[in-house]
Amino acid sequence: MSKSSTGKSTNARRGRLPRGTLSQELIIEAAFRVADSTGMDKLTFQALGRELSAHPTAIYRHFRNKDELLLALLDALHEEALANTPPPTDDWAHDLMQIAIHTHDAFLRHPRVGALSAARAARRENEFRTVERKLDCMRRAGLNDTDAARYHRVFADVVLSYSAMDASLASLAPDVREADLRAWKTDYLALPADRYPNIARIAPRFVRLDDPQNFVTAVRMVIDQIRRRAEGEQAH
Repeated sequence: MSKSSTGKSTNARRGRLPRGTLSQELIIEAAFRVADSTGMDKLTFQALGRELSAHPTAIYRHFRNKDELLLALLDALHEEALANTPPPTDDWAHDLMQIAIHTHDAFLRHPRVGALSAARAARRENEFRTVERKLDCMRRAGLNDTDAARYHRVFADVVLSYSAMDASLASLAPDVREADLRAWKTDYLALPADRYPNIARIAPRFVRLDDPQNFVTAVRMVIDQIRRRAEGEQAH
């Protein structure tokens, strides 16, 4: 939000939005701006009112409370991920990986929202669309309906929880994040080998906590298990 030489915001100079021009889409866009810049704890309807040059009561006409707004933000993350995910191919495993990667990317673009929303069910259109696409991959892999339901749950939880964890790391204050990252190359290497022989052996090969391949490896492990399960079913 820009400010004039008098210190007043540009929004304040423009005055209130005309009645009836506020929409859920505008509120969601503003909510991301506020959350991305100041954090979820500062995302209040009062802050949104200032960002939108609207009275906070106008926002209540679109969202009953902050929790309802959070679910809408989560669905917007799904929408962003879907918009960047390529269309389905004839390779179900490739398609699952693309869904995972672009979901992860969306969470990292809005880490302060992503860090808090992974465990929630948005119950909205874009979440429904991403579940439909993942289930399509499970069925094309050859899973029966029961296994498709189970492996979808595991796959989705791995993608969302890992995305939230990486988003949480990205949203830390820079000095705190750097200390956590550095620990795996300093603190662990300094441990005595007689007490921690396995750490002493492996620690020099530890990868960075924020290495993107960590997420890809986790997703690939789930996809490999889906493939083995489907092959086992087909063998019977």
